[in-house]
Amino acid sequence: MTALSRQTPLDRKDFESLEGYFQEGFAAYKDQPGSTASYPGLPSSHGHLVDSIEGFTRIAPLMAAYLHSRPDSISQQSIQARQYLLEAWSHGADPNAKGYWGIITDNDQRIVEASDVALSIWLLKDSLWLDLPKSSQENLVHWLLQVNGKKTPDNNWHLFVTYINLVVTSLGYKAEMKQAQEHYARFKSFYRGDGWFSDGPAMRFDYYNAWGIHYQLFWIDQAAPSFDHPFIVSAMNTFAHNLQYLVSPSGLPIMGRSICYRLAITSPLILIQQYAQSDPKLIGESVSPGVARRALAVTWKYFIANGAVSAGRITQGYCGFDARVLDSYSGPASCQWSLRSLVSALYMAPSSPFWTAQEEPLPVELSDYNLTFSQPGWIVTGHKPGGIVIATKSTRDSVNLTLESPLLTTLDHLSGKVHRPDNEQAKYELSQYSSYAPFCKCFH
Repeated sequence: MTALSRQTPLDRKDFESLEGYFQEGFAAYKDQPGSTASYPGLPSSHGHLVDSIEGFTRIAPLMAAYLHSRPDSISQQSIQARQYLLEAWSHGADPNAKGYWGIITDNDQRIVEASDVALSIWLLKDSLWLDLPKSSQENLVHWLLQVNGKKTPDNNWHLFVTYINLVVTSLGYKAEMKQAQEHYARFKSFYRGDGWFSDGPAMRFDYYNAWGIHYQLFWIDQAAPSFDHPFIVSAMNTFAHNLQYLVSPSGLPIMGRSICYRLAITSPLILIQQYAQSDPKLIGESVSPGVARRALAVTWKYFIANGAVSAGRITQGYCGFDARVLDSYSGPASCQWSLRSLVSALYMAPSSPFWTAQEEPLPVELSDYNLTFSQPGWIVTGHKPGGIVIATKSTRDSVNLTLESPLLTTLDHLSGKVHRPDNEQAKYELSQYSSYAPFCKCFH
């Protein structure tokens, strides 16, 4: 990762090297026979099996995106990535195999993880997928389709069911398209305009729009371009235009839940480049490839320098490890969703302007600004050369973050449960969130 500390612009090889770094991390932590991985860190409320499933599923799309862009590569990095994916696909979905991912039930975290399994397959459906025996392919399809008919939280989870059914259809198998349509329609009802979705029926806005919602909508559109293409492209383009004003070389005005996904913030800025090439008339003016590339580079540089990457994985916090902002559903490998910006970048073809254009300064590096985001009702102020402040509608100036008590921590270790405080007020109800002074500070 030494290249990430240099001042000159980063190129594709630098980010491919990052893929190799995280792939080596997976190799160090993977269990036998390779469909799970036991990363170090605080456990989640889902239990060890699900935590270890995330150890594979959350890096699988990164390995797949790397292979997708290098279909003929015979490098050791590529050979190992193919081996790891084939092992996991073969064993994880086989109910008779050690390493079986298990039966999917109502509100099961496996619904989320199944979507990343589906993405890794879709990315390689014309190559590595074809190397699987027919029985293994059928096991995977059967395992994925278990998401149908299951209850889900009434939020971005609807998109996982939609996406899985679209991928299964693209593989030539029968899926539940009624389920796909119903879940999608429910989620689309959360659209509030200006590119922003509320993550559920309440008016709840956070960076899930970047690393969860628009990211997932992009893959829905890639798997089924006739599904809802004009809306998905238009909404992402509008959101990306706003998002560029929230990224700086000195971090983010961080807020909301799942803070440890912070390195994925730039995903929509990258993914919109795909549409800038294929649908220029549909999106009109968009974020330039040079700005998107700059956003990716400064984000990874900043967070690596401040402890976000350690021992082959993403740390559980904002900068380094910080249990105060770690949600109870986040286990040792959950934070690997930060890799979604790398997935997005490596999906861009080497010939894409995203890679060939020169880096351009971010808006906050060019000038001061004061913008109103009608949705979600924020006033965003940029201070050249790198400070960003979000002013919300709240009047609460400060909240003390709390840690789980030592007694509960001990009970957690004995019982296998998790009682982390949610610190919701600090995450959502402050009057200001600043990249200068993040409410959770920086520990590493």
